[in-house]
Amino acid sequence: MTDRDTFLLALLDADWRPNGVIPLQSDWRGTFGRLLATDGRWLALIQQRAAGASSLPRPDDIMLTRLLARRLRPLDMQLADHVIQAGPARFSFRAAGLL
Repeated sequence: MTDRDTFLLALLDADWRPNGVIPLQSDWRGTFGRLLATDGRWLALIQQRAAGASSLPRPDDIMLTRLLARRLRPLDMQLADHVIQAGPARFSFRAAGLL
């Protein structure tokens, strides 16, 4: 994760509609404690970059996505998408076939 990027976990209902947002913290225990308090099974990772930055994923973005997907499995939760937004540009891991 870079210091300039902002990360949020969007809680999704069964139809993948947003149902809440949790800031992704560097301390996974706090984040996952809040996730366990929810009833959701689906999440989307929202990564916000500065306008003018590239919305294409970097190697550390791909590693974060894989790590998050692995850590969610034992909780019976799944990652629906990882979306990188940079100004009006957007990259979806699911649309690109990376999820």
